[in-house]
Amino acid sequence: MNKKYFFTVFFSILISSIFIFYGCKKKDTIEKKIITVKGSDTMVNLAQKWAEIYMQKNPNISIQVTGGGSGTGIAALFNKTTEIANSSREIKPAELEKAKEKGIEPVQYEVALDGIAIIVHLSNKVDNLTIQQVSDIFSGKIKNWRELGGENLPITLYGRENSSGTYEFFKDHVLGKDEKGNQKDYATNTQVLQGTAALGESVARDKKGIGYGGVGYFAERNDLKILHIKSDPTSEAVSPVENGKVNYEVIWNKKYSISRYLYCYTGQTISPQVKAFINYIVSSEGQELVKQMEYIPLPQK
Repeated sequence: MNKKYFFTVFFSILISSIFIFYGCKKKDTIEKKIITVKGSDTMVNLAQKWAEIYMQKNPNISIQVTGGGSGTGIAALFNKTTEIANSSREIKPAELEKAKEKGIEPVQYEVALDGIAIIVHLSNKVDNLTIQQVSDIFSGKIKNWRELGGENLPITLYGRENSSGTYEFFKDHVLGKDEKGNQKDYATNTQVLQGTAALGESVARDKKGIGYGGVGYFAERNDLKILHIKSDPTSEAVSPVENGKVNYEVIWNKKYSISRYLYCYTGQTISPQVKAFINYIVSSEGQELVKQMEYIPLPQK
C-alpha cells in the first residue's frame, strides 16, 4: 500500500467518523425534551433539587429552573413562556381573569408546605412576638425595639419585592386589615430585596434588622435568630424550627400560624413529560427531597 493511498483511506475514515459523531450528537440533542419551570424564589432551591435528581434518572429530559417571583412565574405560564409556574401563593382572581382572556385554564398542584420564619439579628434580646406585634412592626406602627423589650434601637425592616408570593402571603395573613377593614400595607421605609437569601444576609449583618422568609432558608443558619410566634397574647409561643431542623408537626397541625402550601401550576393540557415530572414531585421520593431541602413535605394521607 503506497503512502498516498494510505492517507486517502485514513482521512476518509476520519471524516466519516466525525460526521457520524456529530450526527449522533445532533440526534441526541433533538430527542432531549426541555421542560421549563419559572416562578417563586422561595421554591427555587427545592425546584432545582427536584430537577437535578429527576434529570439524573431521566437523561432524555432537560429541566430549566428560574426564579423571579410567583407573580412572574404565573404571568409566564399565561404567556406560554414556561410550562410550569412555581408559586408560594394561590392564583389571584384577577390573574384568573387574565388567564381566561388568553384561553388558559390553570391547574393547581399542591407540592409542599412552607413556614414563614420571622428573623432578627443574633444579638437581638427579643425572643417572641405576637402576630399583632409583627403586623405593627412591618406596617410601621412599632418603630423601636425598646417597645418590644429589646434595646433602644430603631427597627430596620427588610422585605421582599411585590412580585414575590411571600410578599403577598405575608401582607394578607400577617399585616392583615385595620379597624375599618382596609388592607394594611408595608411601611414605606421597608428595604426591598430580591430573594430570600439576600434578605437573610442583610438581617444577619444588621443588629436592628427584622425580616421574613421561607423557613427552609434559615433553619440551619447559626448567624440569625428565628423568633417564636404567638397567635395572640395568651397563646403558646411556637417556633417553626427545633434543634436546627424544620418542625413539621407544628406546621401540619397549624400550631405555627404563619404557614402555607407551595404550588406548581400548569395549563390544562400538558405533555406526558411534564405530567411525569409533576408525578415525581408529589411521589414519596420527591417528597423526601422536600425534607432534605428543609421544606415541609405534604401531610401523609
